[in-house]
Amino acid sequence: MFQSTPYDINFHFLGFPIRIHPLFWLIIALLGTNRVITDMALFFIELIIWIAAAFVSILVHELGHALVFRHVYRVPSQIVFHGMGGMTIPVVPHQKRSGFFGLLCEVFLSAAGPLAGFVLAGCFFILFELWTQHVNESFFDNVNELSAPSLIASFMLSVILISIIWGIFNLLPIYPMDGGHISREIFSFFSPRNGVANSLILSMMTAILFAFLAFRFGQFFVTFLFAYFAYQNYQELSFRSFRRW
Repeated sequence: MFQSTPYDINFHFLGFPIRIHPLFWLIIALLGTNRVITDMALFFIELIIWIAAAFVSILVHELGHALVFRHVYRVPSQIVFHGMGGMTIPVVPHQKRSGFFGLLCEVFLSAAGPLAGFVLAGCFFILFELWTQHVNESFFDNVNELSAPSLIASFMLSVILISIIWGIFNLLPIYPMDGGHISREIFSFFSPRNGVANSLILSMMTAILFAFLAFRFGQFFVTFLFAYFAYQNYQELSFRSFRRW
């Protein structure tokens, strides 16, 4: 999934190398098509707005991690957009600090992405309120119009919703998401011997729970995603148990 392809988009932003795998665009587009199509032109415009908003939200999320790598751990990193979202990868392995301060640094590293997204959502909420007041119209009353003010407001609202939902989603204690990394660091700090295994059990059970909830609400792609995470955690837990023997 992370292998380079001839169709990747590569560029630099704020000094960070960024690579976008074509599968990223496909999955994001699929997530934005879960409704009945009544107007094809409006559908494609809203889909483009959705993809752009998702890209901005995930980019800011990953920049949160990248900035911590740069300013806290003093190591360069790169951002890769793939089918499951995004990932910030240090160019060289970062050296973990010891003790409670080291735990705080690792938790901050994982939480920086969702926090950056929440800050982005707050900024765009302010812009959204100012914009709708400036144009003197309600976005919700013009959602089916193709006017420029309505489309701009739609983009702002999409960034807000995606940033909040993506941040909350990533804070779930499911490995390999940010919340899973946080729970793993906390469990390992208090129980170096069994911490990783306990975090995997929590991760697996949480993933199963949310897979069931997603299935009940008819969100089949999300169901598959959580089920895949649960299976990954089960495999790692089984491997660790086997090695212990």
